[in-house]
Amino acid sequence: MRALIIGIGQCGTKIADLFALVDFETLAVNTSRGDLEYLKHVPQDRRILVGESITGGKGVNANPILGREAMKRDLPLVMRKINSIVGYEDVDIFFLTFGFGGGTGAGGTPVLAEALKEEYPDSLVVAIGALPLREEGIRPTINAAITIDKLSKIADSIIAIDNNKLKEGNDDISRAYERINYTIVERIASLLALVDVPGEQTLDASDLKFVLKAFGSFATVGYAKADASKVKSLSRLIIKSFESEGLYLDANIESALYGLVAIHGPPEVLKAGDIFEALDYLTGKIRGKQIFRGFYPDPREREVEVVTLLSGIYESKSIEEIVKTAKQYARSFMEAKKEAETKKSELLSGLPDFDDVYNAPIIGDVVEDDGSDVESVVKSLRRKRNG
Repeated sequence: MRALIIGIGQCGTKIADLFALVDFETLAVNTSRGDLEYLKHVPQDRRILVGESITGGKGVNANPILGREAMKRDLPLVMRKINSIVGYEDVDIFFLTFGFGGGTGAGGTPVLAEALKEEYPDSLVVAIGALPLREEGIRPTINAAITIDKLSKIADSIIAIDNNKLKEGNDDISRAYERINYTIVERIASLLALVDVPGEQTLDASDLKFVLKAFGSFATVGYAKADASKVKSLSRLIIKSFESEGLYLDANIESALYGLVAIHGPPEVLKAGDIFEALDYLTGKIRGKQIFRGFYPDPREREVEVVTLLSGIYESKSIEEIVKTAKQYARSFMEAKKEAETKKSELLSGLPDFDDVYNAPIIGDVVEDDGSDVESVVKSLRRKRNG
């Protein structure tokens, strides 16, 4: 299976940089030259500065309109680079990583997603976006809500990561963001690493593509890992990956249409009874009743790793809170704007024009424009001035 990771904006390119660290094909696209130079692992020839004529290479200051225009202006350049990377071998999935609350990511990602869908109709386009913190304020929230709406009409699935999970630990802010980014990469990379790999029951690329081709709805990747010697109940570990502690999106998993489970670990721990108990429970829980599964016993492993994917999700408190907050603010802002315009109109109504108040004065001699050049006009004025 072949996946290409395209990071857009500051948040997205940092995530793509971590994917490059674990040997994925990556591309970084940004409006900030400094952010592109900060990257450590994406090759230099796969870093693209867009919108330089608009921003001077200094970013868009969380303005998605500028981010959209920057991507549109240099879209041919970006697509040429993608075409050169893709070559003659098909790409199964384009993963677009970005931040929902920023400017370059929020504005540019839908533009690029649409172009990829047109250019590569047989490939999936999956958006992986980080939702803003509540404390970041209203602007990132509005950016996120509008971008969710736009991408839901273009992308095959939207994997949303709730940055409010940052507050659950005691890390400083830099480490907290880094932890979230590492988590995203760990989960997606672990899942992709098990696709098309021989096992007792194998997940292939078509399984993953089927689950992710979910009509622009939301998806979430769950994860659980434990030392094999400490696993008392494999069934409990599998179920844990689908619960709040295992997910990075506050979502109602019962609303999901599709599921996928990959289990990797030493053979003596992967007991059939425990596995099927957990999968039967999950199948009965989700709305679509479809669970794809892969079992990978490996005698070299000393840990049990469970990677899960749920898609077709239409109920998420994380998403609903963002959209509702954005709508409330938009309504109050438009009402305030309308009220301000009304008050201005009321205040200034009834004022006359200057012509109604003053008699038109006679403004000295007027030099008629007879087509002569400036020099002759200046000479004429000097003669008049000097009598």
